[in-house]
Amino acid sequence: MVVHNDCLRDVPDIFENEIGESLTTRTEGLGMIRELGPPDLCHIVKTHSSNRNEPDIGSYHHVLGVDTSSSASLAAYINSLQYSLNESPGWFGASNGWKITSGTYCSYNAFSNVDLRVQIKIPGGVDAYIVTVLGERKEVTDELWRECQVSSLLRAILLSDSLAYSVTGLRRVTPVGGPRDESKVIEALMQQFWNGWSLGSNAETQMISTAKNFLADGIQKYFYGAGRYADFAAEILAPLAYAPLGGQQSPARTSVDFKGVDPEVASMLADCYLEGDEEVQAVRVMHQALKIKPSCYPLLYIQSEFLRRKKQLESALTIARMAVKYAPSEFHAWAKLAEIYIDSKDFKRALLTLNACPMYTFVGRDMPRVPPPRRINYPVKSDILADYNLGESFGNSTHGPVPSNSRSSIDSDAPGYAEEMAQNESSDILRLSAPTLNGTFAHAYRFLSSIFGMVGWDELLMLRSQVFVMEEEYRNSAVPGIAVDDEVEEEEEEGDDHLPLSALRERALSESQQEGESKPDTETNGHLAAEAEALEAQEPQEAHDAQETQEAQSEAVLEDKPMVDSQEDAPEPEAESEQKAAELEQESNAEAQEEAKTESEPVKEAAPAQPSKGKKNKKKNKGKKAQEPVQPEQASKEQPEQKEQLDEDQSVAETEKANGEVADKTIASMSEKMENVSLSDNDDHEGNKENSHENDPPADSAVAATSDVAPESPFEPVAAPQVAVFEAKDKEPAGANNADHVDSATDRDDESQIRLGDAKVVRKRLCERWLDNLIMMLFEDLRAYTAWRSRMHNLRATGQQVTYTYTQAEWEALGELALRLHRPSEAKEAFEYALAIRFSARAWVRLLEMYVGKHADAQKEEHIRYEGVPPPLPLNSNDSLMMALDAIVWLSVYNDRWYNNMVYPNPVCESVVRLVKVHGLSKVRNSLVSMNLKVPVFNIVKGYLEFAEKFDVVGAKW
Repeated sequence: MVVHNDCLRDVPDIFENEIGESLTTRTEGLGMIRELGPPDLCHIVKTHSSNRNEPDIGSYHHVLGVDTSSSASLAAYINSLQYSLNESPGWFGASNGWKITSGTYCSYNAFSNVDLRVQIKIPGGVDAYIVTVLGERKEVTDELWRECQVSSLLRAILLSDSLAYSVTGLRRVTPVGGPRDESKVIEALMQQFWNGWSLGSNAETQMISTAKNFLADGIQKYFYGAGRYADFAAEILAPLAYAPLGGQQSPARTSVDFKGVDPEVASMLADCYLEGDEEVQAVRVMHQALKIKPSCYPLLYIQSEFLRRKKQLESALTIARMAVKYAPSEFHAWAKLAEIYIDSKDFKRALLTLNACPMYTFVGRDMPRVPPPRRINYPVKSDILADYNLGESFGNSTHGPVPSNSRSSIDSDAPGYAEEMAQNESSDILRLSAPTLNGTFAHAYRFLSSIFGMVGWDELLMLRSQVFVMEEEYRNSAVPGIAVDDEVEEEEEEGDDHLPLSALRERALSESQQEGESKPDTETNGHLAAEAEALEAQEPQEAHDAQETQEAQSEAVLEDKPMVDSQEDAPEPEAESEQKAAELEQESNAEAQEEAKTESEPVKEAAPAQPSKGKKNKKKNKGKKAQEPVQPEQASKEQPEQKEQLDEDQSVAETEKANGEVADKTIASMSEKMENVSLSDNDDHEGNKENSHENDPPADSAVAATSDVAPESPFEPVAAPQVAVFEAKDKEPAGANNADHVDSATDRDDESQIRLGDAKVVRKRLCERWLDNLIMMLFEDLRAYTAWRSRMHNLRATGQQVTYTYTQAEWEALGELALRLHRPSEAKEAFEYALAIRFSARAWVRLLEMYVGKHADAQKEEHIRYEGVPPPLPLNSNDSLMMALDAIVWLSVYNDRWYNNMVYPNPVCESVVRLVKVHGLSKVRNSLVSMNLKVPVFNIVKGYLEFAEKFDVVGAKW
């Protein structure tokens, strides 16, 4: 590897094509910053002291964790880089002709949205200024220095995970060196605490408040990661929650509404007490704060979580519903309600609540905007990496190290690196969509997978079909504006009882508008339609006149004009029609008796009591043909046809006459029903009390139902309803009385069911598109998981090797897949196979989480739920401790290799704190000594133990 003297020895270097282009690009991108801003930028200019012909070189790197409280600390950091230049050996000692002549340190102030810059000249002076979004240069004040210090500290804390946030040429240093530095940091944080709302919040929070912002999240992560709950409560939260009047308050917080305790800060204090096993103190704080503000959403959230942990699910459910009521736009309120439903085994309501969750677009962290580099230098510490093969530097790539050898192992079965990359490109496992989920969608997927783990895939699909409207049901829904099935069974009753409640309301509304007007005879005498058709066939001219009279009456009704004939004259045509129908019946009976003597089979057949729509259409078509005038010359030819037609019409007339009384009763029953139908959803009439309860949404339900409203015109487009109504499959037997089948739901949170006649109408929700996509992602994960386990079973049954069946990337993806499906034992197996092929930082991190008990609850549930799963390894066992220390050593070497010198906050240090809490500091230190590590490696790991001892974490004294 070529070593350049113009490079730094232990710091990454990104060389510019033109000096200062990185500063220009950063200035142009200030207006695109959304959250806390990108990491700090350190730009230096190098000059060759002996060769004047060498042009100056500009390079830069990104930094997290440097103290930005003053210009002196930034000047000291740039000056320290002078001693990191590579030196070339000479006759009289090592020397280097390259020197750092100037440097510029840039740190973004997220409170004021400006970029603070300190320009240093060696030798020379220090110039500090700020650059606004418009590129203007202004002076720096003490307030801006304090804001810049807090902004830089929050970036170092919230972006401490190197796997979650990776930037080219990023160096991490420890932001807080000791207790003395921490006291200064706490003072600055408390001064800026009430202005934390101006920083914004994460993608899962909608309403920014005192307790929900990046400042509160950063402080909470700093103390929670080290298990220092008592220090957090005593030094920060208690003084802020019980601050005296006139203390550090925002302009909106006056002495009028401040009554001695801040409810939102009290919620953070109560949560800190609960995490530190101080439940009595937590309950006392919540009681005091809720008396001041009972509708405080953070307090209700903490209280519901406390009750859920205590298995008081009914009380937790009540509090969670109140939190949803007071903060309906917050995702975490709905998520907590869904989680409580899942714990209560009420999966239907859990799905409904999950479907109602407000989902927000995930906004990633701010990434630095840099120009294309000329070259990048990643120096390697060979003394540490001698026994740890982490791979060579990845050059301009940011995806991770590339193995130094063409073969991953000396094993002949191990594929080459090129073959492995080709297999990854065509792998279906690496194309799963679930790993790309972030924010609220990742939380929702976690709830779905929890439900699947409890009930299984088939039961989950059944619950989905019971709660949400399926595609076929949506098409066949009885809601107006939605397509319905045109086919009607012949056994179905032809009355109005099959109509939904919305259609009955629409008909009642139209009849009420026509009240006081004369009604056409066809509406009250519809049972005489068959006799009228027969009369029209016998006497076409009279039928034609009757048709004109009926059309005139219909036009008068549509035009809101009074009809010519009064209602008293209406029965006269009816009596005349009945007399003619009787004469026609006598003639038809005489002819039928004569034909019965000559024909072997009778012509008349009993017509069905409930004719189908198809038969009605045939009769209408025959009536239309009968209305056409018959020519005299064709009378002789059409006599046989008329005779057959009269026979058929005579049979229909008999049937209609026999059922005339039934039709009159049906009309009377429907009239009484229309009088009892409520025309408004808010009507509280006693006779229609049950229906009004069914249409009103439940007051205590987390998911509000919407009532059906029929459109004004069937030709206007209707939007997709939130609640679909369709006929259930289990119908009542026909012929029952309508009044006896109007039932209301006993529980307002259950599915509302309405019985009308022989049809049962059930309300369902429409599934959101994002939830439907999550279910499909879960199906893809299950399909990949099933194929993986089947293949593993076949390979082990036949005695074949398993390690190289999948590539390292595929093993990591399978491990993440098993964790998403709550199978930590199989995830551990996959990550171990990935490490058998090659080093993987992600695999070591996941294994370390299992060794220190981060997935202990999931491991216990898996052992109880599934047969054949071995019990998890106890956390206090020596084997668990040694495996955790092995993972810590590998990750410590990896972090040092990629310039992550941040002791805390660091995921590795958090794992060390967990081990100290379980085993004690002395046992952990002695176990580390027994591993016989090299001195540089031991010193790296020892820094984590020194942090635990310095800040007095739990277990540091034994």
